[in-house]
Amino acid sequence: MISNLKLITLSSIFLLIVFSCQKTNNKRTALDHAYACQDVLGPLPNFSCADAIEVPTTKNGAPVNFGPAGDEGSGSANPDDCDCPWAFGLACQTGNRVGRYSGLNSDGSENSDVVFITFCRDGGLGVIGHKYSTGETCFFSILDGQDNNNPPGVNDANYNNGWMSPSIVAQDNCQNCHMASPFLHTPAVDQLRNPNDTSELLVPITGNGPYSIIGQEFSQPHTTSVQNSCTSCHRPQCTQHFENYPLDELVMPPPFENATDFDHSSISNADRQALRDWCQTLNL
Repeated sequence: MISNLKLITLSSIFLLIVFSCQKTNNKRTALDHAYACQDVLGPLPNFSCADAIEVPTTKNGAPVNFGPAGDEGSGSANPDDCDCPWAFGLACQTGNRVGRYSGLNSDGSENSDVVFITFCRDGGLGVIGHKYSTGETCFFSILDGQDNNNPPGVNDANYNNGWMSPSIVAQDNCQNCHMASPFLHTPAVDQLRNPNDTSELLVPITGNGPYSIIGQEFSQPHTTSVQNSCTSCHRPQCTQHFENYPLDELVMPPPFENATDFDHSSISNADRQALRDWCQTLNL
């Protein structure tokens, strides 16, 4: 029989191993996260803001210029200063770019079940990869000060020097802003069409399909048990995340024309209020 002392010793060793594994897992690198995402989404493209399309900034259809760029870029906090405002940050801002990459299979052929969207703003580069059939989604961001036109690819030896670790990305609580869908649709971004198929938006509409986030560092998107006429079609989106544009509690069908044309219908007032009440319980 194993003595009590040996049992205690073995238990201590086991706990030490478990603790060490947990500690190691909590220290995953950007490359660890990239590999985990590749297991689901397939090979990661070499992302670059040079491939992205600049989002137009106009007022009454004419291009506008807000002067020299400041810490937040060149723009205005007043959503009335442009035709198609952003939901948060500066309502009207020049120079923002959005790009799209098709997913890839291991043999290099296109995988239509996967899409990657890049967002270039204030010198940064963020990426969202999404698998339509399963809803599995990855969030990436380059480190501050990196060249967003030439960040290292996943096969480059210096990948960890160019991209944030998943624990750093997760600190931004991506799932709080991207609650209802991996991709945010606002009047600004929905000006852009997919150059490979101009019948669709550049940023995909994912509808009410499955949605989850890859990476133990990330919390999953908030969901509600509220069942009513609103949630039968829409996944809730809490308004606290958006400063400039009233996206409401629901993901409404884009594209939007401008903020004043948004449908503030009084249909289902009680059901909409139920979602507002639920949003308040999240303390976001």
